[in-house]
Amino acid sequence: MRGLYFGLERAEEHGLFYTLVEMQDLTVAPDGALSFLVGERELFSERPKSFDDIRQKKVTWSGVTRDTLIMRGRIERGNLYLTCTSTAHLCPDKVMMFRKGKW
Repeated sequence: MRGLYFGLERAEEHGLFYTLVEMQDLTVAPDGALSFLVGERELFSERPKSFDDIRQKKVTWSGVTRDTLIMRGRIERGNLYLTCTSTAHLCPDKVMMFRKGKW
């Protein structure tokens, strides 16, 4: 199984940046529990719609972050609940909920 992580990165005084990377070590259990890692991420000033946007330089590169985000959660009634941990405290939020049909 594969998954893509479209994320946001807050860079304090530098502003808000967008990322797009493939999830690492994605696992989904029959009971709906899931986990994945989000590793090194390139930062962009605009949200990439696809990897083609990145390859074709349709979005402006703004840097990179090397911290790994550890995501754990569950799918419940079609909604995705995630908790995020990071040694560099770079999680977009500690707890996130994505409603069915919005992700």
